[in-house]
Amino acid sequence: MGKSQTGKKDYKQQRQKEMEKKKSTQRLMGWSLAIVLVAFLVLIVVSIMHGKGTGKTVEDKEFHYDQQPALGKSDAPVKIVEFADFKCPACKQFDQLILPQVKKDFVDTGIAQIYFINFPIISPDADSRTAAMAGEAVFRQSPEEFWKFYEAVYAKQGDEHTKWATSDALVQIAKESNLKLDFDKLKKDIDDNTYAQAVRDDEAIAAKLRVNSTPTVYINGNAVPDSDTFKYSAIKDAIEKAKGDAKP
Repeated sequence: MGKSQTGKKDYKQQRQKEMEKKKSTQRLMGWSLAIVLVAFLVLIVVSIMHGKGTGKTVEDKEFHYDQQPALGKSDAPVKIVEFADFKCPACKQFDQLILPQVKKDFVDTGIAQIYFINFPIISPDADSRTAAMAGEAVFRQSPEEFWKFYEAVYAKQGDEHTKWATSDALVQIAKESNLKLDFDKLKKDIDDNTYAQAVRDDEAIAAKLRVNSTPTVYINGNAVPDSDTFKYSAIKDAIEKAKGDAKP
């Protein structure tokens, strides 16, 4: 009888230890899950804070305005930045559907100035980068010819899945558009990757701001949500708000 009672006691103690161990393991798993969840939420918050359309204003210095092609009056109260890829079909649509209205209503009237920043995302290791370097080469030769080149490349844009933006093709586009450039120099600059660093600098800006698509548009440092990029009414409202906020 004594042995039986002792056995029961040992069994109960063993069961109690197992239960305590199980509870300890569950608590550990619970804390681990909580830590992972908190870390995940922190990442989401950080991403949102650096993301688009959150209302957080990016400081002017982040865009390096003085190094970018610009269209419009330098004293315009509204600065519009477009991150784009010459091979991007959506960028072509933005150029043809939205920018003409923006130019007419806001650039030509002195309210806004537009800046272009390269973000070769379609084929970053191939002709998206070639096109970006070509744009930089045109800009460095003649800033006023850049926007003509911009329009011409989008007008003759090839399929995004084919390698069409070669140095020969880009120089030919510039020639056919009667740009006032030294075409031999343009060809050499593209082939020699003369402005590769300038493109990398633009990519660094995009990376810092966590830009992940093209076109991405900022208005006075505030990102336009992707859902509004092709809504002229939304772009117009954002510009008018930026103009009002910029008043002294």
